[in-house]
Amino acid sequence: MSITDVDDDAEQTSRPPAKVGYGCPPVHSQFKPGQSGNPSGRAKGSQNLKTLFNKVLNEEISLRDGSDIKKISKAEAVVRGVVVGALKGDPRNVAILFRLAEQAGQFQDGPSDITEIRRVIVRWQGDKDEEADAV
Repeated sequence: MSITDVDDDAEQTSRPPAKVGYGCPPVHSQFKPGQSGNPSGRAKGSQNLKTLFNKVLNEEISLRDGSDIKKISKAEAVVRGVVVGALKGDPRNVAILFRLAEQAGQFQDGPSDITEIRRVIVRWQGDKDEEADAV
């Protein structure tokens, strides 16, 4: 027996056996360093729908405003188009505009100076008709 054989035997007997069970797989079947648990999984750099949507809406386009040319985002161009359509009276654009305004928090109730609402009748139409019948 050589000295190296004795050292190997001593190492094996000095280490307690590894715990094996739920959450503790045997050492021989654990992932090696640098090895992925899902090799055919999502590729690096791939984007989900939300990321792509935001990326496209944040791209800039040129907009001609009279003789000036401005660079604005596509999202701003869409909102401007909805507002212009609503101003022209298109009911679909009006509905979209109100929905966007509501989602942006434009209709949230805040502190108001109004404490009382009264209905004031300036003239009663019924009295005039009764006077005409009496005459």
